[in-house]
Amino acid sequence: MNAIDWKEITAQLTSLLRLEAPPVAMKWIRTEEELAAIPKVRIHEKHMPPCTIVSHAAQFNWTSACKAENIHANYCRGINGMFARDEKWYSGEMFNNVWFDNLEASKAHNRELECVPAEYIAVVASPLASGRIEPDVVVLHVTPARAFLLLSALQMHDYERFAFSFSGESTCSDCWCKTFNTGKVGLGLPCYADKKFAGMSDTDVRISMTPADAVKAAENLQKLSKNGLRYPIASYSLTSDILAGLPPHYLEF
Repeated sequence: MNAIDWKEITAQLTSLLRLEAPPVAMKWIRTEEELAAIPKVRIHEKHMPPCTIVSHAAQFNWTSACKAENIHANYCRGINGMFARDEKWYSGEMFNNVWFDNLEASKAHNRELECVPAEYIAVVASPLASGRIEPDVVVLHVTPARAFLLLSALQMHDYERFAFSFSGESTCSDCWCKTFNTGKVGLGLPCYADKKFAGMSDTDVRISMTPADAVKAAENLQKLSKNGLRYPIASYSLTSDILAGLPPHYLEF
């Protein structure tokens, strides 16, 4: 792919979806030298997991790094590519009698998680428009109506029925980890940790996609807008006749 003007893509997505938070670029880092070369990257001493630094980028416009030592437990490191999952990781003991009322259910949860390969020392999140990192994954915080139009834009030309998972606590697995591993769009309902430690609102979800899909979404949202399908979606009264709000040819089907 040729160099992408991420400022322009961000401007298009922001305008077409009236985004309240900027799109976020995520990049997994293999070496300290690679990390140090990122402009204006914030290296933290506090415990701040990946979900927190994604919100740093979305809410503060920071370019923020999460290293293995910033994560509180090997469980989260193992999901996000900074720990080689071992027998203890798969034991299920961490969530037993917390999210699950038996050890077998907790083990099954861990087995089903989508995890980034353990090849990295850090993950960095940055506003997409800043261009400070070339993204592996693009993440958007959006309301359900925005999510619907965004996903519809990705289906507009080359249709694919999207399938999403819900793994329970740690929905980073369903979102950016899924996209990183498979190249498929991900949808994450904010988990308990997202709300408690990442400042997610009660109304937003996370959509993750590849850089190529971010470009496609921007292009196709413009096409949908020309067809009259745009955000915000104008609402009809619950007592109005809906025919005036439909294309005439719809009535033929």
